Amino acid sequence: MVGYTAGSGAAVAVTERTFSCPPAQLFAVLIEPRTYPRWLVGAKKIRVVSPSWPNAESYFEHVVGFGPLSIVDRTTSKSFEDGRQLELFVRARPLLEAHVLFEIEPSSDGTQLRMTETPSGLYKLLSPLARPLVAARNQRSLERLAGIVETTVI
Repeated sequence: MVGYTAGSGAAVAVTERTFSCPPAQLFAVLIEPRTYPRWLVGAKKIRVVSPSWPNAESYFEHVVGFGPLSIVDRTTSKSFEDGRQLELFVRARPLLEAHVLFEIEPSSDGTQLRMTETPSGLYKLLSPLARPLVAARNQRSLERLAGIVETTVI
């Protein structure tokens, strides 16, 4: 499920998916940055992960892009609650800055993941125009994440 809410003029994207695995299995993949190029659409390479990851203010440096366009920047952990939540500040400047909150809840079918993306900076102004692309990217990313998580044994 993909939805949007208005918040301070920005389009807040909410994408949800149910995974057929235990919450710990999903969270283990979600907090490992080196898995991101395998499931997050646009992620190309993880360059460096700080030793204290995923603690607040730790980070990982990455390369993102599409086709020949590549941007080197950083994602910072704003907070995490083991097994339940990860909040990131994602940058791929000058095009993108956003807060992304991953929330995990057990469900009768496995595990429910809610991904909330709140644009900031210049991206905040452009986000209403980017809605269809953001929705498609986030939905496809969670489909790819399911393919990894549901076949991984922890």
